[in-house]
Amino acid sequence: MRICFSTLGCAERDLDGVLKLAKKYNIDALEFRGLGDEMDNSKIVSFYPENREETLTKLKNSGVSPWVLGTSCVFHDETKYNDFIEEGYRSIDIAESLGFREIRVFGNNIVGDEIECVKRVGEGVRILCEYAADKGVDVLLETHGEFNTRERLVAVCEHCKEYKNFGLLWDVCHTRVTYGKDWRDFCDEFFAYIRHVHLKDIADGKLVLPGEGELPLYDMVNYLTEKGYDGYFSLEWEKKWHPELPCIEKALDALLNTLNGKE
Repeated sequence: MRICFSTLGCAERDLDGVLKLAKKYNIDALEFRGLGDEMDNSKIVSFYPENREETLTKLKNSGVSPWVLGTSCVFHDETKYNDFIEEGYRSIDIAESLGFREIRVFGNNIVGDEIECVKRVGEGVRILCEYAADKGVDVLLETHGEFNTRERLVAVCEHCKEYKNFGLLWDVCHTRVTYGKDWRDFCDEFFAYIRHVHLKDIADGKLVLPGEGELPLYDMVNYLTEKGYDGYFSLEWEKKWHPELPCIEKALDALLNTLNGKE
C-alpha cells in the first residue's frame, strides 16, 4: 500500500515544511496542490525556472518524489477553454522539469448541450495528453463535479483511449455521490484507467476525519489492492477550502489508523 498526501491540506506551508511533514510520516511521494499559500503552479516560488535546481536537490535529499501536480484546468466552459489549455501546457512543462509523473485536470460541470460539453472536455484532455506524451507525464481526469457518471466518464475515456498517458484520478468521496454503495462497480468498470486515488471521508454531507464517516475506506483500499492497483492512495484533506477542519497531522493519523484496521 502506497500512501501520500496532497498539499491542499497544508497549502500555506513552504516546500521545506511540506517535506518535513512527509519525513515525519515516512511518506515517499507527494501530490502538490498549492505551496506557500499560492495555488497557481506558475506562481509557486519553488517552481520558478531559476529555483528548480534547488527544488530538485531538496526533493532528492528528502527521498520524496513529486508524484501528482494538481492544476485548476477545467474544460466545460467554452469561454475559458483556451486559457485552461495554456495552463495545462505550463503545468506539464513544470511537471517534466521537476520529475512529476502526473498532472490532474477536471471536466467539472455540464454547460449547455451535454453531448457537446462532454466532447469539449474529452478534447481538452486529449490535447494535453498529446502535448505530454513525450514528456513522461500522464494526464489524469478527476472524477469530480458532474463528470462522475458512467456515461460521461466512458465518453471521455473513449475520446482519449489512444493515449497511454491518459488516466483517471478516482476521488472516492465524489464517486459516493453518484455510485452510492456500488463503488465496486466503478472500480470494476474503470480499473484499467485508475492511476491515482483520493481518500477522504464524509458524514451528513460534511468532511470528517478518515474513519469517522460513511465511507468504507479500508474496504475500498483493500479491494483495489487485491485487483492489482499499485498506485498511490492520497489523503486529500481540503483544509485550504475548509479552514475549520483540524490540522493535516490529525487527518494523517486518522487515515493511517483506519487503513491499518485500528479504531
